[in-house]
Amino acid sequence: MSESNGRSSGAVAQHSDRGDEVADIVVIGAGIAGLCAAGELAKTGRRVLVLEKSRGAGGRMATRRFGGAVCDHGAQFFTIRGRAFGGIVAAAHAAGMATTWCEGFSRAPTVADPLENTADGHARWRGSRGMTDLPKWIAGGLTAGTVRTGIRATAIGLAAGRVRIAAEDAACGPMSFSAGGVLVTSPVPQSLELFAAGGMTAGQGADAEALASLGSVDYDPCFALMLVLRSPSLVPPPGGIQFAAGPISWLADNQQKGISPVPALTAHAGGEWSRRRFDDPPDNVADELTDLVRPWIDGDPAGAVIERSLHRWKYATPTTILPAPLVAVSAAPPVVCCGDAFAGPKVEGAASSGMAAARWLTRTLGSS
Repeated sequence: MSESNGRSSGAVAQHSDRGDEVADIVVIGAGIAGLCAAGELAKTGRRVLVLEKSRGAGGRMATRRFGGAVCDHGAQFFTIRGRAFGGIVAAAHAAGMATTWCEGFSRAPTVADPLENTADGHARWRGSRGMTDLPKWIAGGLTAGTVRTGIRATAIGLAAGRVRIAAEDAACGPMSFSAGGVLVTSPVPQSLELFAAGGMTAGQGADAEALASLGSVDYDPCFALMLVLRSPSLVPPPGGIQFAAGPISWLADNQQKGISPVPALTAHAGGEWSRRRFDDPPDNVADELTDLVRPWIDGDPAGAVIERSLHRWKYATPTTILPAPLVAVSAAPPVVCCGDAFAGPKVEGAASSGMAAARWLTRTLGSS
């Protein structure tokens, strides 16, 4: 299956007399939550449109290729505990787009402590060529034109019994959409900004309790440093180390993981460390992170590191997890928020939240 190119609206959207593109349901965000929601909604026969501000689908299930290496720099793996997400992964596995990595990683309290090799018998999965494989496979299974990339939503508001979304197309400029319902999967602070920009405030189309609940959610940022190495790393098999605290939270060998043809490391900085240095010069951040992971580089980094790349995630990890899988901001017309901050973090939590929100939206539209 291939990823949609994001430009053709096909049978998904039509144009009203006022110039809005019209869809039954608009999904904001083509990460795993939005794509699983779109897949669930597509089963109902409704016209679904997914708007993604980036150039491709996947969100934080991200893979970067540079210097001959392949590096996962967002989510590093996923697990399966529920039947619904398990069915999606099983189908992706059968299509050659997902595979198991291992059953546990090395662990240590901090980078300064000895490693403990652990395995719990529970499979950790990855995309066959990188973590982005799974979301791109899901996107490729949707009707052509469903996923529109390079379109950033700027406001969500209510008008005449429908939801109106203002947006900015990276290629064409301002545009707008009209929908019977909207499912929002962006990080919660960004979702609240969209509602405020569209005039959806407490008592003005939005449920006050829902907004208060969403306002309690916060995230840790994260720096992801990717290093292409001259020689294989010193990370022990199966190629991953989890640190409980300190400046580094995760270190992965992408070659041992099975996605990179050449030695390459991905290091994730801890949330507190990333927050303190979030606005520091990127080269300074990369230098310090390289020095922190030096024990797992074979040789002096000055000669052992061939190339490096730094990515900054502003909303990497939710520090508050809401107990429900979704929060309904409006019921008529329906506007619902979901994602990895709802009833379970990580990849499966986000996917399950998206599917739950899609089912709620279907029921609500059906009873309207």
